[in-house]
Amino acid sequence: VQRKHVYDLRQLILTGDDESCSQHIFQYMQAVVDEIVFNNIDPVKHPRSWGLSNLLKEFMTIGGKLLHESFGGISDDTLLNSLGQVSEASSVDIVNFSLPNLPAPPNAFRGIRRKSSSLRRWLAICSDDLIENGKYRTTSNLLRKYLGDFLIASYLNIVEESGYDERHVKEIERAVLLKTLDCFWRDHLVNMNRLSSAVNVRSFGHRNPLEEYKIDGCRFFISMLSATRRLTVEALLQHWTSPMESQELFYNRR
Repeated sequence: VQRKHVYDLRQLILTGDDESCSQHIFQYMQAVVDEIVFNNIDPVKHPRSWGLSNLLKEFMTIGGKLLHESFGGISDDTLLNSLGQVSEASSVDIVNFSLPNLPAPPNAFRGIRRKSSSLRRWLAICSDDLIENGKYRTTSNLLRKYLGDFLIASYLNIVEESGYDERHVKEIERAVLLKTLDCFWRDHLVNMNRLSSAVNVRSFGHRNPLEEYKIDGCRFFISMLSATRRLTVEALLQHWTSPMESQELFYNRR
């Protein structure tokens, strides 16, 4: 199942049209943002108990200097006050959404296609069950939307400023998508071989080796997909701002 998932994903990257490639990258970016949010918030508790300082730090780490320019001076108190205002608002403009008193996402969602993509992401956020129900679930989802919009819009902005034509951009995007996927898939296969040896040892402790292998293998695979998304996003953002640093991301893994 894991092998089929990876091979199907690889085939989609290779043969999909330019729009599907873009949507794939946007999904990666939103997923990376979601993981950061999930690790630092609890929708049942008031935002003052959330790890907002760490959330901002992790978010800026993804984009390096690109995001640091916008969020370097934002404190967790500023973010907390902004979340408080949006949670008390009677309505919000999702198409042009931005958290109060925080940097607005670059104006990169021009055109019907990009606006529709942004709205689809919001509908996906509202309908998923990744965040448990709680008093601050809507606030949590709006935070996901804001950070996702900012990351994606920033990426679209720097790509546009690069001056390269769309064909060259898509070649770069596909190359990075494939390189990260292949890199982590090879590592995963090595880890699965090591796991096979480890669970055989556990069988001496009267534990079912097949069940142990399936459980740990699933956990490793989920971790691999998460790491793939993260490195892909970091590499793409750095490619258009610091190409040499983008290459170092891959070399540092060896």
